Amino acid sequence: MKVPPITLSKSFALPLFTTLICLACLTSSTVTAEHPPAKAEAGFTLLFNGKDMEGWTIHGGQAGWSVKPGGILRNDASVGNHNWIYYDQKTFKNFILKLEWKVAPNGNSGVFLRAKKGDAPWATGVEVQISNAPRDNSHCTGSLYGLAAVDPRPDERADLWHSYEIHCVGTRYTVIADGVTCVESGDQHKALLARPLEGLIGLQDAHQKPPSYIEYRNIRIKELKSN
Repeated sequence: MKVPPITLSKSFALPLFTTLICLACLTSSTVTAEHPPAKAEAGFTLLFNGKDMEGWTIHGGQAGWSVKPGGILRNDASVGNHNWIYYDQKTFKNFILKLEWKVAPNGNSGVFLRAKKGDAPWATGVEVQISNAPRDNSHCTGSLYGLAAVDPRPDERADLWHSYEIHCVGTRYTVIADGVTCVESGDQHKALLARPLEGLIGLQDAHQKPPSYIEYRNIRIKELKSN
């Protein structure tokens, strides 16, 4: 017996079409949620747009730097290519800087504050260290590298996303790692008093041998009024 072809009435076909479109949108939303793009936060300005390196300059070779899906700025270690990247649109005085980072096992990197162009931004400015290699409390994750030790010591686990909230107000620095305050500088930190009160925001490369890496995302800043 010949089976007649099945046809859909308009009243049935339209809801079916709408359902399929909704399912497609849901699937797309699910994929996007796994890799959320950089989001604006009230009072904060995004420094990294999550799509390219617009607004940033690399000091040193290009090797190792790339932008990955999900709004991730990544550096893969390159032999003999110790470099850093800085936001080149302006310098900053007093501010709150927020970002997220993930580093390889035995990794070594950092966030530069109020630095100058050129070599050794950890010396011309201040570095908030990122590492999970064996280090003392003055050179571990969250410390103001060699200037102010952490207390308590923050989570340093590799291959996980961590957050920094860094406050710079005059000569005072506060570092909040994963929601825990680990550094609050004071008058006892004499060396900090000689560091500049204005400069560049920068990010260190994967300052280690391959296959080390460092990743950053959601880099945003809120400028504060000067006293």
